Amino acid sequence: MLKNLFEFIVLDLYHMVEEASWFVKCYFDYHHITVVKLKGEIVGTLFWRVSEEKHHGIVVIDDFWIGEKHRRKGIGEKLLRTVIEDAKKLFESSGYVLRRVLTTTGEDNIPARKLYEKVGFKKNAELKDLFGKGETELIYILSLNP
Repeated sequence: MLKNLFEFIVLDLYHMVEEASWFVKCYFDYHHITVVKLKGEIVGTLFWRVSEEKHHGIVVIDDFWIGEKHRRKGIGEKLLRTVIEDAKKLFESSGYVLRRVLTTTGEDNIPARKLYEKVGFKKNAELKDLFGKGETELIYILSLNP
């Protein structure tokens, strides 16, 4: 019985234009990409999203990249700070407050760790063997409005 109910719900959601449009709109309302271009070349990107619902006040950084020849020039810091300000504005426009920004980075990625710490993130937890044996990811959290 439960299997048939699940199949019915999936078929119903994906075949109704109104619901499908709503899900696409929600996805784009909650998922963002900020791109840095210099002289027409993409030199950095930061993918971020609202976690759960806006009233929770949480943003997660899913991916953060600066081209190798553009690293350690302040571009990453400016991009990260810009995204945090953009996220604050997004929450404020909906009547909410950005409380926390979460991200992860490899334990061995010292430049990224230093950048996050410079901006105010604190190491909160370690995830051992997350992507492979011996690979530890660190969870960093920026607390703005507890």
